Amino acid sequence: MLNRKTIISLALVGLFAANVAFAVPGFSTDASPSSVDACLEKVANSADFANARSVVHNVKTENRRVTGHKMSIQTIMYAADGTTVIREYASSCAINGQDEVQRFKIRQRGMM
Repeated sequence: MLNRKTIISLALVGLFAANVAFAVPGFSTDASPSSVDACLEKVANSADFANARSVVHNVKTENRRVTGHKMSIQTIMYAADGTTVIREYASSCAINGQDEVQRFKIRQRGMM
């Protein structure tokens, strides 16, 4: 059973991925929305969203030497006041051309 915070987080991930897809069209270094979604799903499965009212994912992508993309993802979780950071994660994700995650690392950067 999904709780309210999980549903809100997944909705925010979807909106963010849609925003990334339309932000800079035409550059080959940008990953497809489905690739970004696959990596953000890994973050969602690994991060602790407890007590987070809002979540922001900052995603930077670049081409890999082989097929696919590398992504750096900064995830910031805010408390109920909307300004206090309660947790921050730094993730890296390598994904191939078929949207399969090849490597994923996540580490927590701060805790209040």
